[in-house]
Amino acid sequence: MRPIAIVISLLLSSVLFAETQEQVYSRALEAEKAGDIPKSVALFEEAAQMDGEYTKEIQEILKDYYDVLGMSEGQEPWSFRFLGDLGYIGLHYEEYGGIDAVKENGGDIFTSVAGFVDFSLGDWIHSVGVAFVADWFIANKDMPVLDTSDWTLAPGLEYSLVGKRFLLDVGVDFNLSSEANMEPAFYGWLEVDIARFEKQRLGLATWAYYHDGGPLSVALYGSWHRAVPTGFNGNVYVGVKYEADSLSDFLGFIEKIAFIAESSNDEAEGGEPNADCQRDFYGNCIDSNPWGGYGYGSVYKPFEYYMDLCYQDHGEECFDLYNGLVSSYMYADMQQEEGEEEESITLDYSWARWLGPAMRSTFSYKFKTKISLEAKLNLFYGYMIDGPSAEYEKLQKFSGTWGLSFNWNPGLLTLYAGVEQIYLHYKMPKSLVGVFPENSFLSEVKAGVKFEL
Repeated sequence: MRPIAIVISLLLSSVLFAETQEQVYSRALEAEKAGDIPKSVALFEEAAQMDGEYTKEIQEILKDYYDVLGMSEGQEPWSFRFLGDLGYIGLHYEEYGGIDAVKENGGDIFTSVAGFVDFSLGDWIHSVGVAFVADWFIANKDMPVLDTSDWTLAPGLEYSLVGKRFLLDVGVDFNLSSEANMEPAFYGWLEVDIARFEKQRLGLATWAYYHDGGPLSVALYGSWHRAVPTGFNGNVYVGVKYEADSLSDFLGFIEKIAFIAESSNDEAEGGEPNADCQRDFYGNCIDSNPWGGYGYGSVYKPFEYYMDLCYQDHGEECFDLYNGLVSSYMYADMQQEEGEEEESITLDYSWARWLGPAMRSTFSYKFKTKISLEAKLNLFYGYMIDGPSAEYEKLQKFSGTWGLSFNWNPGLLTLYAGVEQIYLHYKMPKSLVGVFPENSFLSEVKAGVKFEL
């Protein structure tokens, strides 16, 4: 349900890239004060490779360390990082403006562990990492619309290259779940600084994500960053995003059902058009038989009869009237009555492509007490530029993610708690009302602990 591995990877890379020389220098001094000499030397070396006003001072400190420890410059280019996260997310899903209003509740216990090997070479830092992300969904039987698996597991590989004004991060996640085979997902992030002044940076960024079978996302942003050890920090990306994902052609499906049903009714009545009959949701003529059945030629059986047949074979999938399962039983019954070969009508899928403006941002305030508050706001307004038919291409959608979190970092551990909400709204023509829910909300309450060694 959540692309956790890519989110963690991008956040880690963003944090690494967003640090200024002053921040790294400050962390080096804290490590020195705590008596962790190896860590302080490594941080001083990292800070010395960055642009900033403290370069000379840092180089003098390093020279003193090298003299005292008998080290030579450039020694120990290797370093290791281990990161982890364990937490719980309470889920509440709600949608309205469709056929029925939906409210669902559930939970997700998640964990992630990642290890990175960093290698410094001149002004560049190469990192190779391996990550494992797992989710266990609680009470997911009560979430049929949200449709989560019982569990998911996503081992992944990541490579990043960081320079003074450059970041490249690429990777792949191998998504496994209780209900699907392995589905790989590929991602990449590229960012370049074009200007720096005081504590701020301006640049350009692009990212791409592809999951086998959809979705596909590509974005191009202008970026702004502000980073200080304490006080106000911010990251803002504004640009344009392209999305592509599979979409069921429900309108085309209804047209097929209506055409076949009307043809059958015409044949049953000697070829005369049956234009004045009352029609059901699928466009079929409803015969006026006293049992309230659906008339397909000479077939008169109640809707519940076909629902029962479908449920015996497919279970709860039949409750989704959009997938065509119940209608396929109706049509098959009609064909058998007329002595024709049984045939099923399937729901076709095609790619839907969206394009529009996008923004993603995080803002935080870091206190000297190692407590920080962080807010996030991501927005996207998409216009469908290619869909199953011209009617679908009238669709527009607005998606937003906003949240607030509290973080406390007393040492190696970071404790956090927060709330987040994902909102999706469709603006659609009358022909698609009921096909898509007009509004949907996924609300999350999360708490957990992170560590970094």
